[in-house]
Amino acid sequence: MEAKDTEKLVYPKALKCFKSTTRAIDVFRQILEPGSSQDQTEFYRARKLLRDGEDFFKQAIKNAKRLLGPLPEYVTSDYQKWRKDLLSQYHMLAQNEEQQALTKEVLQDEFLKKMMDNDEIKKYLSLNYDSQKQGQRKLANIKVRIIFDKLNDLLSEAKEAQKKILQAKQQS
Repeated sequence: MEAKDTEKLVYPKALKCFKSTTRAIDVFRQILEPGSSQDQTEFYRARKLLRDGEDFFKQAIKNAKRLLGPLPEYVTSDYQKWRKDLLSQYHMLAQNEEQQALTKEVLQDEFLKKMMDNDEIKKYLSLNYDSQKQGQRKLANIKVRIIFDKLNDLLSEAKEAQKKILQAKQQS
């Protein structure tokens, strides 16, 4: 990956996933409202938004593994420096390890605020804090983990809504 690939990083793909999936959820909810006319075109539009969200999610995961995962032995020092600078520039790594300081840090993170309110951020942090310190995981990567957990929950919600609509169509 080089500097020209910065637009393909985790945050832009994650934000696209978030926007696409929340739009799909909104349309699915409108269709599920009692008395709503189940317009086929709206359903297919929401389904397309959900598929787009899933694709952006997969791309974001792939890029996160590239940026945050272990480096191969053959990587040059220039690439290591570029990666370190990039992670620092986008504030992707948590600086604190103590839970109270980390909570304060993630609550001030601008990107997380775009996707969640403070209560959700605290919820995802408390869910992941202990597990992120175990094994080969690094606590510094917890911000990205919080983002992916939120996106995964949104995708699950959208798929569940889609499933309800399809079941309602089969019954009618």
